Amino acid sequence: MTSWPFKGVPARPEAWLAAVARNRALDQLRHEVRGLALADELLPFEPQAVESEGRFGRELNDDELALLFAVCHPVLSPEMRVTFALKSVCGLDVPQIAAGLLSEPTTIAQRLVRARRQLEQARVDVAPPPPDALPARVESVRTALYLMFNEGYSASSGEALVQPELCTEALRLARALAQHPMTAGPASDALAALLALTAARLPTRVDPEGVAQLLEDQPRDRWDRGLIALGLAHLERSATGGALTVWHLRAEIAALHAMAERAAETDWARIVLVYDQLLALDASPLVRLSRAVAVGRASGAAAGLQALPTEDGGPYGAAARGVFLAELGRVDEACRHFERAVQLARTEPERRLMERRRDLLEPRAPHDTPSGARDPCGARKDPSLRSG
Repeated sequence: MTSWPFKGVPARPEAWLAAVARNRALDQLRHEVRGLALADELLPFEPQAVESEGRFGRELNDDELALLFAVCHPVLSPEMRVTFALKSVCGLDVPQIAAGLLSEPTTIAQRLVRARRQLEQARVDVAPPPPDALPARVESVRTALYLMFNEGYSASSGEALVQPELCTEALRLARALAQHPMTAGPASDALAALLALTAARLPTRVDPEGVAQLLEDQPRDRWDRGLIALGLAHLERSATGGALTVWHLRAEIAALHAMAERAAETDWARIVLVYDQLLALDASPLVRLSRAVAVGRASGAAAGLQALPTEDGGPYGAAARGVFLAELGRVDEACRHFERAVQLARTEPERRLMERRRDLLEPRAPHDTPSGARDPCGARKDPSLRSG
């Protein structure tokens, strides 16, 4: 559907399809092998030596990473670089990119058109850049890998919540950045730490019934200890230099979660302080929502409710408001927000999670329900279910 409308039907369609399927299967197997090997590639390691001659592709021997640097050309603005990289190299579609960048699909589509036009007008040869051109492009590559990982960890649409192959590939490429002599450094190590520590939780993202699991509900004994060790090793390496980046702060938050043996032992007060620092660098609605959740866990539901952003915040914003309201005993209001969360859910596992959290709310007593009114939660509830 991608190739034939433009290139025509090949002379032997069956053979063409078989070859494409075989190559796709080999790619999948390579990704799986890379994922299994990640935990064994523990630090310490040293950045590779710079070759006196040769281009980036030959030094690193990784075509996908070379292509990422190629499309993040300085003729494009940083936002165009990231958008173009996600579409042309990472394989995300326009709605997925829009979700990751908190933008509208029409805006992303227009940005892609402008990026292609600018590259054509500047007669840019999209080719792997020389080593000395890499540092100027590396932050755009880091951002693209982070958003690629996020789409794999929490899909923006569809039946599946996670796409592990996207996470595995993003982590592999992030580690390659941390090893390459021209892109190694604290920020690249911090990104690798963030992705490894988050990927460790992939086995518990969805429960056996196909319901998304919140961090507090995940069985931590099933987290990948090898990936946690890998992430902490990268985090330790990142603690050099004088710059504190968004990658350092996000990685520290992931580490604080990973090091808590039980959810109740999470250092929420420290996490709030880290989010305060992160807000100074990234004041996005997602960061403000995450900080509000941390405030609620550190200082109570009333403080968390007050800290929530005023905008909708998607399904998790509605759910967070519902959780805080329920903890304050305002069950009717909580029900309405969980209903909203169900409506906003982007994937089937998310929808099931929001329905489950809604159904765990304790039904109102009969005398609390006005005559003839429909109980927004109780009409669906099993009386044996209780909140908590």
